[in-house]
Amino acid sequence: MAILCLLHQAYGKKLIGAIREALPDEDIREWPEVGAPGDIDICMIFRMQPGFLKPYDNLKLISATGAGVDHYLLDPEFPRHLPLVRIVDRSFAARMADYVTSWVMFHHRDIAHYLEAQKRHEWAFRVMRPAAEVTVGVMGLGQMGALTAARLAAIGYDVRGWSRNPHEIDGVTCFSGEAGLRPFLEKTEILINLLPLTPQTRGILSSGTFAQMPKGGVLISAGRGGHMIEADITAALDGGQLRAATIDAFLTEPLPPDHPFWDQPGLYVTPHCSSTASLETTVEGFAENVRRFRAGQPLQNLVDYEQGY
Repeated sequence: MAILCLLHQAYGKKLIGAIREALPDEDIREWPEVGAPGDIDICMIFRMQPGFLKPYDNLKLISATGAGVDHYLLDPEFPRHLPLVRIVDRSFAARMADYVTSWVMFHHRDIAHYLEAQKRHEWAFRVMRPAAEVTVGVMGLGQMGALTAARLAAIGYDVRGWSRNPHEIDGVTCFSGEAGLRPFLEKTEILINLLPLTPQTRGILSSGTFAQMPKGGVLISAGRGGHMIEADITAALDGGQLRAATIDAFLTEPLPPDHPFWDQPGLYVTPHCSSTASLETTVEGFAENVRRFRAGQPLQNLVDYEQGY
């Protein structure tokens, strides 16, 4: 039996080398040097085309390279009868909280105003509102969202959170379910999306959502591209319902050079860099699940297909 790896080009070779060191007794094959497809019983895949796994009829275990798995589940031919595991990095949440906090402060303190004023050689003073007067709403209160909400509350923001199921977080006003969405949004000035992508959350960043926020709000989306109705975001910015947005994940990645987001006034693009697993954590998590699988032991970070994560 053999393990097939199809990894991100930026660090694939280094990761393959580290996986081979961690699993010296395994036959590790790097795509496209697959050999006989029937040899493959485990695979670790970064991105794949629909139907990619179809030739591997002896496959028994599939591993993602990170925490998100929605792009695997979009494949109508994905073998859902097989276990799918993901990589969960203990520092994921902290890195995400750093990213979000940076952009909350950027938008709260209106840094874009000062950068533009400097270009005009203009001394453009503004009185800033204290953080306690700024309401920040975090959609998604899992590992990343909960820590992000707590961090923002700790530095003085008026923080509220929304999720499918009820949560309690010190210093955060929490809402849940469909009935809780409107009261969550009605005072949210800076909306942060850290939701998992599921059938229920697909397209949630839409004109209907933005219309329930105070006019002139801000969107920070570090979730998934499928959360967005892209045309609704540009329309909300053009019409003033949103004054700014920062987006880190997109429907097509890399974002095509001719995509309208690049030149949209008030919109800031980052290249899906908000939070990534370390090489060490990726190797440790994958190797541990391979060892557990071979020994017939319970797998770590097993995906629940019904929930989508």
